[in-house]
Amino acid sequence: MTNCDIQGIYQKYSTHLLAFIRQQVRDVNVADDLLQEVFLKTMESCLRDQEIKNLKSWLFYVTRNTIIDFYRQQKKTIQEEDYINLNHLNSADFQQILSGEISDMIHLLPKEYADALIWSDIEGIPQKDIAVRLDISLSGAKSRVQRARQKLRELFFECCDVELDAQGNIISCEIKSTCTPLLSK
Repeated sequence: MTNCDIQGIYQKYSTHLLAFIRQQVRDVNVADDLLQEVFLKTMESCLRDQEIKNLKSWLFYVTRNTIIDFYRQQKKTIQEEDYINLNHLNSADFQQILSGEISDMIHLLPKEYADALIWSDIEGIPQKDIAVRLDISLSGAKSRVQRARQKLRELFFECCDVELDAQGNIISCEIKSTCTPLLSK
């Protein structure tokens, strides 16, 4: 690894990696432990002077494998369709993209949806706490987050040139210059 500034890497990527881990592992303490394990693996890679071409992709790859290893150690079976939502919004690849270019797209959503989505999917705040923040019912908060995800999904496919690999996984995304906020949807 050419850039072994672990502190800088941690500052740049830890929030998004932790959000991804918390989507897959509900226990906050376990999620924190898994994040630390990812950064231990990053340090080991630095010490071995392993060549990494795309650090962000590598980090999400290591994170995904760390989560899978955790479940294997717990002797829990996970189904691929349970681990990665078929719409790719919970995949490591989408989270990698979300951590960069696409996170700006959330702010193109109407504020009530953008806030709910950021709190739920980026900051990992429980939906019951979101309900309190918004002064709405729990079912209302759940609906708000689901609608926000749907609106982001629509915006994503409307506003992005997406490149998929042979398995249908998102490998790159570029926001079109014509993309505008979804105020009326």
